[in-house]
Amino acid sequence: MEGRITSAQAAERLGVKRETVYAYVSRGLLGSERALDGKTSTFDPVEVDRLRRRRARRRPGRLDVPIATAVTDVSDGRVGYRGTPLAEILERGTGFEGVAALLWRAPDNDGAGWDLSRTTRSAVRRMARALPPGTDGVARIMSAVVVAGATDPFSANLLGSGVAATGRLLILASVESLAVPDGRLHPAGAPVARALWSRLTRESPSSWPVLDAAMVLLADHGLATSTLAARLAASTRASPAAVVMTALGVVSGPLHGGASRLVHRMFSLADTEGPRRAVRQVLTESTRVPGVGHLIHLSGDPRFDPLLSRVLASDLDPDRLATVAAVVDLITGSGAGPPNVDLALGALTWAAGMEAEAGEIVFAVARMAGWLAHAAEEYDGTPLRFRPQGRYVGPSPGNP
Repeated sequence: MEGRITSAQAAERLGVKRETVYAYVSRGLLGSERALDGKTSTFDPVEVDRLRRRRARRRPGRLDVPIATAVTDVSDGRVGYRGTPLAEILERGTGFEGVAALLWRAPDNDGAGWDLSRTTRSAVRRMARALPPGTDGVARIMSAVVVAGATDPFSANLLGSGVAATGRLLILASVESLAVPDGRLHPAGAPVARALWSRLTRESPSSWPVLDAAMVLLADHGLATSTLAARLAASTRASPAAVVMTALGVVSGPLHGGASRLVHRMFSLADTEGPRRAVRQVLTESTRVPGVGHLIHLSGDPRFDPLLSRVLASDLDPDRLATVAAVVDLITGSGAGPPNVDLALGALTWAAGMEAEAGEIVFAVARMAGWLAHAAEEYDGTPLRFRPQGRYVGPSPGNP
């Protein structure tokens, strides 16, 4: 029988990093024993191979679509836009507009070109007033995308420069569609995150850079479900506005883009009931701790720490920030798994006094940059290249 193997050998067999192996151990998926030196761990190769086979099995009906892309590099613990790691982008102080330009391969002219025409602004405002009271944010954004696309004479321009111009238009129109607390408006020509901040919270505008960082981190994440939908639409040569509408349709479902809602609720409960009762309550409702674990980032979501650290260092309400810190400490010390960006996003929206749907709105507006980057890449490729082959499993037709 083969002897026990090291963590490096286990990682090689599983095709993951060593950090991921230890994440498997913390989640109870893999056992380990201390080596004779008392410092390192050893693993049963039979158990490792069993886990590898289990991970390799595909769920019935699962669709895996490998797509070559040069937009975003996503792997366990790593995200980079156009070859530049997220950490480096944040260190440079690049804002959302600069990241959008990077993803679109468009000139970054210090925010120049980020302005709505009078015609589009007026049309979006009329639409927003016509919507029923209580219309949720993503529905408002979807309506704004339709209106903005209809007012854009160049909406069918599928060249890179055209996609970038339409992208700026759709993002700004989406922000314009949202209600303004107390009737306050952002300064003309303000950054997108500053404008969005004034639509989502009554808190001091001095903290808007935290929202800008969140939008930078959320701008793209590879071929997520909504991004795949965007590429499918782009392969038919649908307009950029139609591509965004397709992706927003996916986001409107409860399983993609809205995870921060439950995180927001957890922090609200923690504020009144205490962290332990709050976590217990949400576990009762959803059977898992919200904002923990990730399909790709098994060893830890690289977007979590940069965003949470900025939230905790902000000048938002100190009592709310203390609640956030207490809940995060409880979760990270519980062994439930590594936190993901939704935990940090929910912390931001709750600490800033935003509504529970705010995280979903931020996600949708920010991710438009990524959707259109992938659409532009698809426009340059072979049209209608996606044609999955169906396998009929229904009843056999009767003989005539």
